[in-house]
Amino acid sequence: MEARKVVLDTNVVITAAINPFGSSGRVMDLVVGKKVLSYTSEAVLEELRFKLTSEKILKYLESRVYALWVYRVFRASSIVVNPGVRFNVSPDPDDNKFFDVVYSAKAGFLISLDKKHVLKLRDENGKFVLKGHEFLILTPAEFLEVVERDKNFKE
Repeated sequence: MEARKVVLDTNVVITAAINPFGSSGRVMDLVVGKKVLSYTSEAVLEELRFKLTSEKILKYLESRVYALWVYRVFRASSIVVNPGVRFNVSPDPDDNKFFDVVYSAKAGFLISLDKKHVLKLRDENGKFVLKGHEFLILTPAEFLEVVERDKNFKE
């Protein structure tokens, strides 16, 4: 069975850094353990590094060294793509880079905690379509439920 292709919103990685034992942390464990294939882009990585090392986030983390370690682990555990198509689907232009990566990687999942913009874009079944590519927009907890329902999936 082909590994699931996922794109993580930076808020999921940051939440995993703050609380490695929550659902975001469990999703990161799947990424680091190569149980799912994580896709990202330089634009996403740039945002992640900036946010992880911001004063707002550093007050929740052990240190800047830990923040940069999380960044490096995520980068090393992900496949970096250079999206050829740019989308303008979110009311927050900063969110569009995640949709660019999903489409470029033909990922099946965009995992986000952004209730204000990203999660509002999905239909009642969690689905969203970009130029014929259908995928699910889920929270980390919802994604873990999908994984747990899959009898073929080995954590």
